Amino acid sequence: MMLPLPEKFDSNEIFIIFSTVLSWALMFILPKRLPAATITIIWTFNVFLAVLADITLSVKPYELYFTIDHKKHELFDVLLHFVTYPTLSYFVVNFYQHNKPKGLKYLFYITFWAGVAISLEWISVKFHVFTYTGWKLYLSFITYLFVFTATIWLANFVEKKG
Repeated sequence: MMLPLPEKFDSNEIFIIFSTVLSWALMFILPKRLPAATITIIWTFNVFLAVLADITLSVKPYELYFTIDHKKHELFDVLLHFVTYPTLSYFVVNFYQHNKPKGLKYLFYITFWAGVAISLEWISVKFHVFTYTGWKLYLSFITYLFVFTATIWLANFVEKKG
């Protein structure tokens, strides 16, 4: 079964294409500090989290938001979940490996990246990538604090076992 194409090609699809190309270009330009196995595991973990959020929060009974143009999934939802969204966690872990902040610096580090994430999410809302029907941006901030903490923990765990 092939996912449908967008009903209309507009700002949200252009935003997803632009942000995907930009984030992937940065991934290849900036220094890499992660082995391929770690990248694969944190990437898969973040895809799982994105899909889990959508299948729990964007469907009945909650319907707190929907992505792209409507409540049905389309091709650009797959691009968003599997290709675009995980790049931010890649950057969080990749830069973490450079300094490995501890204590209060770690708290500031996670808070900074959660701020980056909600800033990007706010921009994506303006481009109608997300339409909130009950979700609030502060909930995303709290979620990103946990997601980035868990992703860093997972990366450290994988690298210790590797």
